[in-house]
Amino acid sequence: MKGSITIKDVARELGIHHVTVSRALRDTGAVKQETRDLIKKKASELGYKPNRLAQDFRNKRSNVLAVVVPDLRPYFFAKFVSDFMEIAKEVGYSVMIFQSGEKPGIEKDIIDSLIGYRVAGVVASVTQDTVHESHFDILKEENIPYVFFDRAPEQTEASQVLVNNFKGAYDAVTAMIQSGKKRIAYISTHYKHQIFRDRLAGYKQALKDNNLPFSDKMVVEGGFFMKDGFHHAKKLMELKEKPDGILAVRDEIGIGVIKYLKKNGFRVPDDVAVIGFDNDPMGIACEPELTTVQQSIPSMVMGSFELLLTQIRSSTLSFEKKIIEPKIIFRGSV
Repeated sequence: MKGSITIKDVARELGIHHVTVSRALRDTGAVKQETRDLIKKKASELGYKPNRLAQDFRNKRSNVLAVVVPDLRPYFFAKFVSDFMEIAKEVGYSVMIFQSGEKPGIEKDIIDSLIGYRVAGVVASVTQDTVHESHFDILKEENIPYVFFDRAPEQTEASQVLVNNFKGAYDAVTAMIQSGKKRIAYISTHYKHQIFRDRLAGYKQALKDNNLPFSDKMVVEGGFFMKDGFHHAKKLMELKEKPDGILAVRDEIGIGVIKYLKKNGFRVPDDVAVIGFDNDPMGIACEPELTTVQQSIPSMVMGSFELLLTQIRSSTLSFEKKIIEPKIIFRGSV
């Protein structure tokens, strides 16, 4: 029986995570000395013996890359994953896909599990609540390269590929102002991640630079999908001072806005202009077609893959930051 004792058995006896046990027994990672001693004592009592063959197997890197995203439903993440898989396949890598569901706990469990899969590298877009990258430390300890894309922890030393979200929102609002709009609203999300704060800041700065007043009533938030755009458009159009322009944090929300406006007799863009984010293909299926802020997914995929591949081939972890500049795709809603 003793010969079959595993790290998870030791962890279960002590009521702690198996990753902590692994770190303690290998003398790596941030484990308190008292805890480290307790783990080693319990492992000895249970008769735990490290499986050297299994360790050697784990220490060999595979040709598998991992992509971790908060949600596969939005077009942006689905398209990123699809394009990343294609480019990885061209140079001989397979790709595993993981979805955190915007839950930091699940994200942490995913990262812990990647050690067992012997992945060669990881690209990740973190949850809305991931501020620190502490649960990515286990990848550092195993010398597994990782790159953040789109969403990175606000405090990180890892390579990252990000979009200039401030400029995207700023340019979108400026475009509506140049078309003659003066009361521009913003439909955001309840997510508080930096990228959404940057978009709000860009919206506000564009108003300021064009001598237009900012009003809290013109900013609504909550939700992430078409039905949320429909609901928030209703709320905005019931204001005494109705907006004549609406910036939506996502195209799907923008499409919901257009659906509400058309259903209730507002002309787009004559009465209300609408701009979204992401260049979702659904945007050309509505009438009028949705003007959008394009975030160049191909550039983000290529940038992420190149940074990751450089680290894999050099066997060193490094820090490099790439910024993708967005552009407005003008269609019929402005």
